[in-house]
Amino acid sequence: MLALLSALMLGLAVFLIAPPVHAVAARRLARVEADMAVVLSELFILNTTPRSIVVTVAALTAMLFLLLTMVSNVVVGAVFGIAAGIGVPMLVLRLMVSRRRAALEKQLMDGLITVANGVRAGLNLPQALRLIEDHSKPPLAQEFGLVLREVEHGTSLDVALENAGRRIKSHNFRLLFAALKTTRQRGGNIPETLDRLGESLREITRLEEKIKAQTAQGKTSAAFMAAMPLVVMLIYGVIDPPGVGLLFKTVHGQAVLAVVIILDLMGFFWIRSIINFEY
Repeated sequence: MLALLSALMLGLAVFLIAPPVHAVAARRLARVEADMAVVLSELFILNTTPRSIVVTVAALTAMLFLLLTMVSNVVVGAVFGIAAGIGVPMLVLRLMVSRRRAALEKQLMDGLITVANGVRAGLNLPQALRLIEDHSKPPLAQEFGLVLREVEHGTSLDVALENAGRRIKSHNFRLLFAALKTTRQRGGNIPETLDRLGESLREITRLEEKIKAQTAQGKTSAAFMAAMPLVVMLIYGVIDPPGVGLLFKTVHGQAVLAVVIILDLMGFFWIRSIINFEY
């Protein structure tokens, strides 16, 4: 009788909780898909939908959870399966975005020279921008090609450049687009403006590289510090496998692992927050 009553109470609780939980999950999923759509559009990945990425991540997480649960236990499967299943794909996407932005920065100076030479040769600004699309490599050619597509569909060039600035998320590109917009509106000399901007960007790039070199040691220290607990555990795993196994098989050991992981991540991100600053 008590078991039946407990089952009925559990069913009632699930019935009452399920709609709010489903609504919250649906809103969260919509936000995740919206963020994913922005990332995919920035990477020009047009043949993949945000929903397919979410489904793939969910399937990978479930697979890792089941695999780790079979090897160890439910707690380890839940913690490491969810962390790896969700964290690794997000890390890959962030790495792809970071590399794309770095490639855009490297191509920017060549793009400035191309536009300046095109305007000097008698082309108007849209025609000079088309030279970048025709003669540059991705991702710069893709970005300016999208700007020109927007102009062809009725968007003003100034608005198209503003959209590109929001999409690329680069200080240097925002400087370029602001300079082009101001020069167009006030009737300035575009080649001369681009030459001066190029000198400024070269100086900015030099300072950025200097800062990166000076903070490289801190980044290495953060990575070394984060990896040390894992290295020590692997060493002890070779020396004393049963003792290390207790960390995964007992509640106290799992609690110790959880505390170590949390403190390790806190220290890693704290160091990164100190050395990663906007310049």
